Amino acid sequence: MNLMSNDAKAIVLLCGRLGKDSDAEPLQQSEYTRLVRWLLSKNMRPSDLLEPDNVAFAAIGSGLPEHRLTVLLKRGVQLGFAVETWNRSNIWVICRSDPEYPARYKSHLKDAAPPVLFGVGERSLLRGGGLAIVGSRNIDTEAEDFTRETAEWCARGGMPVVSGGARGVDQIAMKGALDAGGCVVGILAENLLGNSVSREARKAMADDRLLLISPYHPEARFTVGTAMARNKLIYAMADYGLVISSKWTSEKNKGGTWAGAAEELKRKPARPVFVRTTGSVPAENLKLVDLGALPFPAHASDADPATTLQDALQAQPEQPAEDLFAYATKSGQAAAQVREPPVASATEDQKTAEGSQPAAHRTVYDAVLPVIVAALDEPLSADDLAKRLDVATGQLQTWLKQAVTDKKIKKLTKPVRYARQESS
Repeated sequence: MNLMSNDAKAIVLLCGRLGKDSDAEPLQQSEYTRLVRWLLSKNMRPSDLLEPDNVAFAAIGSGLPEHRLTVLLKRGVQLGFAVETWNRSNIWVICRSDPEYPARYKSHLKDAAPPVLFGVGERSLLRGGGLAIVGSRNIDTEAEDFTRETAEWCARGGMPVVSGGARGVDQIAMKGALDAGGCVVGILAENLLGNSVSREARKAMADDRLLLISPYHPEARFTVGTAMARNKLIYAMADYGLVISSKWTSEKNKGGTWAGAAEELKRKPARPVFVRTTGSVPAENLKLVDLGALPFPAHASDADPATTLQDALQAQPEQPAEDLFAYATKSGQAAAQVREPPVASATEDQKTAEGSQPAAHRTVYDAVLPVIVAALDEPLSADDLAKRLDVATGQLQTWLKQAVTDKKIKKLTKPVRYARQESS
């Protein structure tokens, strides 16, 4: 049986749709954020709202109707029946205060990180990483072949594929990676329960190569709104994004793939977004380049995916690096910070590394270098080190290059890895 934490129970009761809901509308994410900020100010957590005496104070502090909160939190019987159904299909539930919750969502999305996630499959894949492959539902044969070949290339190189499970590019990418022996993370906007019981999914889960997650009820139906909101979760779970095909029917209806890529490109900082630019591609693909997307690099079939994408990224004009500690040290109190584990344990390491040197005289590189060196207790590739530190690989490469120049670490070859210098 997959047990839920009390925090997760409270969040599902407040935000989830449980079959035939009562006349109280579940909280929207913005409303839940207001409530969580009040909890944070009172040194409380979501599970404290399971005590009826706390609800009235929470309603006053958050500005939400007390009756609405009370009705939502009294849906325990409905939740019990739902949990029984989920357990039969091995569906588990985690919330932002649970240790397994993806740190990538907290650091990249902040307040927009989903309060609760439903999942089934290999939990270790929650650490994320890899290439997010997205695109239109209706594509031509050329795009199908490109999608499948790219997914197989990732699988051969040990790079996970992240996608959305929708018809078209998503399903072709996921199937291509799984058929080639790779790992896949599917982030669904609909029917997690139904998708989790297919024969192909069960086999891949038994091999620990497939994870399916969703921020929506496991039996939720498709809506344009849920699909659009899900896009940012796909990019946040990966190291890079790849748009295979993006189309829109009018200036006012630009399609989910376009909207998701454009949203990510505007994010500060953004995940690197590549786009297919060779062959017969839609004009919208090239317009994404104008917004900052990068042409997907040509590569040999036996080339290492991580190295190929890192090299393509480094060939671009250098952008300001994201501060490894930006989220952990941000003065504003985001919703994801309610009594939750920090994104990484690096904050305390940063304080130790800085010692007594004034922070104003230090650069981001000065702060992160001791953390990078400490993490190299064995030689690691840039991709493996990025996963260990939970930072974007492209960002880490900038620091690694400088550290090699400064002779703080050394670069090994065949394969490319990084190790501590003896003097470090």
